Amino acid sequence: MASRDHPGAAHGLSRGSGHDAPATLAMKPMPMLDASGAGAVPLLSQQDWSQVLPGTLEDARDAAVALRELVQDAVFLDEDCYSSAVDHTQYQQKLHAHQKRIHELENEAAALRAELERKDEQLTAAAARQRQSQQQVAELQQELENNAVVFRVHYQELLTRNEEIERLKVVIEGLSGTRP
Repeated sequence: MASRDHPGAAHGLSRGSGHDAPATLAMKPMPMLDASGAGAVPLLSQQDWSQVLPGTLEDARDAAVALRELVQDAVFLDEDCYSSAVDHTQYQQKLHAHQKRIHELENEAAALRAELERKDEQLTAAAARQRQSQQQVAELQQELENNAVVFRVHYQELLTRNEEIERLKVVIEGLSGTRP
């Protein structure tokens, strides 16, 4: 038996008498031609063939046309060209990814610049408010010092007048005590 002679015989392959002969496909007899008659497929009548054949031929023509178009549109590359094309495609993908990352970083940098400008404006406004506050503090200090000087002058004047009033009281008492 062929399956004992060659391992490929189990798959329907058999070799000729020598090992150098090409492998051939072992074919089983067609079921309709089987002599036993068991499992025979009934033959198609001419009418059945005339109904099935045009649709099958049309399908075959469509498939052949599609295959012809694919072959015409196909690009045949040798290994070096294919390898170069793959490298080029990978380079383009990496380039696209890098360009996308650059765009993202540019957007992030623009957002950070806008944030920095906003913070700078806030800092400038805060510095202006601080200068204005310091100026107000200096003005208030000057006004307080001026008020203190005025207060001292008024206090001295009050003391002087109080002394004068006391002296005048003494004079009045002295004059009123001498006149009975």
